[in-house]
Amino acid sequence: MEKQYQKLLFVIDDYFEKDKLIIEWKNGLKVKCKSFTGICETDTEPNDDNYIGEYSIGVNDVEILSLGSDDSIEIYDNSIEISLKAYPEKVSLENGTLLWERK
Repeated sequence: MEKQYQKLLFVIDDYFEKDKLIIEWKNGLKVKCKSFTGICETDTEPNDDNYIGEYSIGVNDVEILSLGSDDSIEIYDNSIEISLKAYPEKVSLENGTLLWERK
């Protein structure tokens, strides 16, 4: 797993209880999230020829702060799955403290 992506997952995992996180994507979507599901393996269908062994984290109770310019990041039941397919650009605390930024 890409080290930068792994660090992103651990940042979310480490800070979710301390403060609400602000997460931003390249398309302009910006959300505040209040909880998360934890890190889990995704894409685990038996005999899946497209298996990539990816890990993801779901953020829940999202409040949309800015809409994205397209629908490339999907919100399901007020939740977003952060994965290699929905890889954010930046994660910060509500007070503006930058926790992680994609390089």
